[in-house]
Amino acid sequence: MSDEVLLDNERVTVRRFVVTEGAAVRRSPADADHLWVIIKGGRLKSSATGRETLWREGRVIWCDGSLPLLDDAINSGASALEIVAVHLKPLAPSASPDARAAAYLNYPNIPGEDVLDNDRVIVQRFVVGPGQWEGIHAHEPNTFFIHVQGGLWAARSKNTPPQTYDHASPDGSVGWMPAIDISEEHQSGNAGDTPIDLIWVTLKG
Repeated sequence: MSDEVLLDNERVTVRRFVVTEGAAVRRSPADADHLWVIIKGGRLKSSATGRETLWREGRVIWCDGSLPLLDDAINSGASALEIVAVHLKPLAPSASPDARAAAYLNYPNIPGEDVLDNDRVIVQRFVVGPGQWEGIHAHEPNTFFIHVQGGLWAARSKNTPPQTYDHASPDGSVGWMPAIDISEEHQSGNAGDTPIDLIWVTLKG
């Protein structure tokens, strides 16, 4: 099982795991209170019980130590599984938590799916179709995105005309988002010809 760090800051460490055919998914006690996002799905089979389950692309799992299927589960499918795992770090003693309550991201033009809301995170999922713009919106502090299915983005704001990015975002790519006030009139759009499937994570505290 390969392991690659995609993002590491004072709030999170985000890793990509690739589990090849026949390989085991091995967790340690440190895997408690992780968020998992399935980028490339497949089948997992429990070594203990033999029970096999299907894990689809875009599935979000809150790992709190109570997922016995993942204990030495085997990739029983015909292709590799790709998982993005988010480890939440405690706030440093010197850090001042943001006084504002964590808020849901609101795209005026695209209804999102509310995936998870617990005492640590809010998780939402959006699918942005080709040629579609999100609509003007704000970004709160302490948010990041995970591309289940990437694509070619464009962006614009009050002071910036529409600009298309030089390269498409690949599947499984991750990025930390700076806070953006609604007065900036910020929005992004899908400049490609395939849908972009996007997970947004908002940290609480």
